[in-house]
Amino acid sequence: MDKTMQRRQFFNRFTGNSVQDTKDKPDRVTGTNGVQSGVNAYTGPWTEKEMLHLLRRTTFGATKASVDQIKTMSVSAAVDFLIDNAAQPATKPVNVYTNPTDSGGCPFGTSWVDFAAPDPTDNTIRNTLNNSRTNASFKPWWMGQMINQRTHILEKMTLFWANHFGTSTGINNPKAIFQHYKILRTYGLTNFRDLVKQVTIDPHMLYFLSGYTNVKSAPNENYGRELQELFMVGKGPDSHYTEDDVKAAARVLTGWRVQQSSTDGSFSSIFNPNLHDAANKQFSPFYNNTIITGQAAAAGANETDALLDMILKNTETAKYVVRRIYRWFVYYDITSTVEANVITPLADLFRTNNYSIPVLLKALLKSEHFFDPFNYGSIIKSPADMYVGMIREFNLTLAASPVDMMYAHWKSFSDKCNAEAQNLADPPNVAGWPAYYVEETKFYETWMSNATIQVKAKNLNAFTNGGVTVSGVKLKVDSVAFAKQFVTSGDPNAVIANFILYLLPMDLSQPQKDYMKTILLNNQINEAYWTGAWNDYLAAPTDTTKLGIVQKRLDTLINYISSLAEYFLY
Repeated sequence: MDKTMQRRQFFNRFTGNSVQDTKDKPDRVTGTNGVQSGVNAYTGPWTEKEMLHLLRRTTFGATKASVDQIKTMSVSAAVDFLIDNAAQPATKPVNVYTNPTDSGGCPFGTSWVDFAAPDPTDNTIRNTLNNSRTNASFKPWWMGQMINQRTHILEKMTLFWANHFGTSTGINNPKAIFQHYKILRTYGLTNFRDLVKQVTIDPHMLYFLSGYTNVKSAPNENYGRELQELFMVGKGPDSHYTEDDVKAAARVLTGWRVQQSSTDGSFSSIFNPNLHDAANKQFSPFYNNTIITGQAAAAGANETDALLDMILKNTETAKYVVRRIYRWFVYYDITSTVEANVITPLADLFRTNNYSIPVLLKALLKSEHFFDPFNYGSIIKSPADMYVGMIREFNLTLAASPVDMMYAHWKSFSDKCNAEAQNLADPPNVAGWPAYYVEETKFYETWMSNATIQVKAKNLNAFTNGGVTVSGVKLKVDSVAFAKQFVTSGDPNAVIANFILYLLPMDLSQPQKDYMKTILLNNQINEAYWTGAWNDYLAAPTDTTKLGIVQKRLDTLINYISSLAEYFLY
C-alpha cells in the first residue's frame, strides 16, 4: 500500500477532513518514482513550489519574504545561502521573572548568563532561582530565536542536535544549560568530530550522564554507552559494538570533572589525571581490535580524542548520522533502495570530507531525491514546526517590548509545544523525542493523538477567530495582510492558489478549491463579487466596513485551510 495513503488515513481518523485521492501519487513501495531517485544534483523545475519545500524543511515555516530572498538564486546557491555564514544569536536570556533583581542579584532585564555574582547558597532559594531562569527565561528565549530566525538552517539544526544529544534541564544549572546549547549552535554546522568532542566534555552533558562521577576506581558507563548507542554508531543491524567496548570507553573517559567559577557562576570542564585510568584499553573486532594506549598525567585527556577518532573510522558511524539527518529532513522510511541510493553514498561523502556537516547537508538538500515529489508533505509537523511555522507564515505580530511582555509571548508558544509533548530542552530521554526514532509508532505520527489533534485545531483556529490574548495583548492572524503579499489577490482563483501554495505542501482537489471559492464569493456565482470587495478595500483601507467584509471571508478561508490534514504536514 502507498505509504502516503497510510499517513493520510491516519489523519482522517482524527480530523474527519478527507484528503484528496492519492491514486496519482507515486508508490514508494513499488518504486515507480520516488524510491529510484538518488543523490545526483537536482536539475528539475525551480519554482515557488520547490523553494517552499526547501524552506519548510530547513526553516520553521516558509514565508513569502524568504521565497523572495532566494527567488533569483539557483538551487545550489539557495542551499548554500541557507547553510553558510551562520549568525549566532545577538541576545542572551534575561531576568524577566523578578523585578528589580532576582535572588541571585541579577537586575531585571539583565542577562543572568553573564551576571557575575555567584548563585545563592541556600538550596531552596537557589532551586527556585534556577527554575525561573530555565523555564521563564531560557526556554522562551529559545522560542524567540526560532520565531525571529533568519532565512537560515541554524535554528532547525539546533533543534536537530538538541534531539540527537538529548539532555534534560533537571540538573537545574541554567548557565550550564545555556552553554550546552551554545555548543550546539556554534559547532552544529561545522565538523561532526568537533561537535561530539565539545559535547563529550561539556559540563551539562557531564552532569546529565554522570560523566563527572566517572573515575578509575568506579567507572561510570552511562556516557560511554550513549556515545556509541545514540550519538555516533547507533543500533542498526550492522552495529556490533560490545559491552566490553562500552566498558573500555568508560575507562577512557575517566577523569573529566566539572567546576563552577566562584566569580561569575559559569561552568567549565577540567581533566583530573589522578582520577583517570591510565592502563591500556582494548576494543572489539567491530573497532578493528584497536588498543587505546593509556596515558598518565595531563596527557590522559588525549585518550578522549583517540576514542572519538576510533569510532569515526568505523563505516557504520557515518551511515548512522546520515540516517538521522535523513529522517529529520526527508522522510522516516529508509527502504533498502534508499539505503543504497542515498544513505550509503552520502555516508561515503561525509566520511571522505572529514565529517563536514555542511558538505553532508548540501549534498542532501541539492539532490534529486530531496526534491522528489514523493517527499513533499511527507513529514507530520512537530509542535515547534506547527506553532513557529504559523507565526512566521502569517507574520504574527508579537510584542517586542517591554521585555517581560516579549518573553511572555514567547513563553505562550513554548508552553503550547510543551503541552503537546515537545518540551524544549527537555526531550523525554537521552534518545530524544520518540517521533524521530520509534519505528513502532511510525515516527512522526507520535505527534498526533486523539487529544493533541483537537488541541492543535482549537489553538490554530483561535488565532484567526478573534485572536488569543497574552499579557493583555491580542495576538491575531492578519488574513488581509497575508493576502496583500500577492498582487493578484483581486482574483479569487489566484487567492486560492496562493493560499494553497504558501500554506500547504501539496495541491488540493478541484471540489476543495470550489468550496474555498464559495467562501470568497460568499456563496455567490459571479467572481466579481470578490474582486469588487477587494478593490473597494484597497481604495479605502481605513474603512472598517470594507475591511471587515474581506477580512471575514479571508479569516474563514484560513480557518478552513488550517483544519485540513494537509496543514499538519510539510
